[in-house]
Amino acid sequence: MNRQPEIPEENRIDEPYPFSKDKIGRELSYPLKRSLLDSALQAASVYPAVYFVRYVGHRNSNVVLDTIFTPEGKGHPTISGRCLITVWAVPRQQRHAVEQLLIAEGLPILCRWLGKTRSEGNVWRGTGHTLKFEMRDGRLRHSEQ
Repeated sequence: MNRQPEIPEENRIDEPYPFSKDKIGRELSYPLKRSLLDSALQAASVYPAVYFVRYVGHRNSNVVLDTIFTPEGKGHPTISGRCLITVWAVPRQQRHAVEQLLIAEGLPILCRWLGKTRSEGNVWRGTGHTLKFEMRDGRLRHSEQ
């Protein structure tokens, strides 16, 4: 099997991750400011676990945020063993409520999960995983796969 060489943790650069943000119409809004996300990632010391953050300007059903873990040894060495975070647009009238729930409940769960990407064993880190946050009945729900 042809594997990409891994970048040792001590050689990874703790620079800002690449970031993209779609333009959106007036009827939608992003439920989480980048500064709040960055602050939570830095405070939990999991910032290096993220290789890219994107803000997508359309709805994804009830999903407001998801994270995909790229297994170690898969893909380019700069993304192997790291995560992509996607923040999905929500209806403008729901933005504040979703933001409050993400800050209070979602970001602590996200940061613990990102910490797992560093602490779990080789079997866990050798397979792909996702963490998804959805708004259902006015509550923030999360699921892992």
